[in-house]
Amino acid sequence: MKILIVGSGSLKNPEFLIDRYNWADLVIAVDGGASHLIRANLMPHIAVGDFDSIDPKDLEILKSSNIELISCPVKKDFTDMELASDIAIDRNPSEVLLVCATGSRLDHSIGNILHLNVFLEKGIKASIEDENNRIYLVRDSITLKKQENYKVSLLPVTSAVEGITTKGLYYPLNDQSMKFGSCLGVSNEFCEDTAEITIRKGLLLVLLSRD
Repeated sequence: MKILIVGSGSLKNPEFLIDRYNWADLVIAVDGGASHLIRANLMPHIAVGDFDSIDPKDLEILKSSNIELISCPVKKDFTDMELASDIAIDRNPSEVLLVCATGSRLDHSIGNILHLNVFLEKGIKASIEDENNRIYLVRDSITLKKQENYKVSLLPVTSAVEGITTKGLYYPLNDQSMKFGSCLGVSNEFCEDTAEITIRKGLLLVLLSRD
């Protein structure tokens, strides 16, 4: 099962959301993420959150629709995105894609990016995507298909990432180590139709980004 989680972060192009919606078997809206869907003439299968960032009119639409509505208190020890992720994990998905999970609130954006570790620990393929970026968290290996006009960046999120080896990238790495805070892996490029990135130890953020 492929699950799409729609947050309440930035969305510039509704067509982007429609395309990802059609990819998914199950769609979970996180609070104001339901408004993004409704504006694109779409409906989630499940809507979760404290609903403090959703248009009240959209909340009424959800309540009158045949969807699962899961409410939680505003004061809590977890984010709405964490609740949506727990629901997704319980469905034993083959892949989870988070969209509208980044935006002007850097605390939420960084939190959601680091939250990919929850899926990684469960052995679930997961990523965050917006109109200009796709973000993965890797602890062993990943294969990427070439994306035109996209850069590939590797950023360590543990104190060190050891044994980084790449194939199919213009600036190759061979058993390279990177310390947390290093920008050595920023803005590489595809030179083949696919790129392979493997690491021996640590956690690495792999980002596909375009201007």
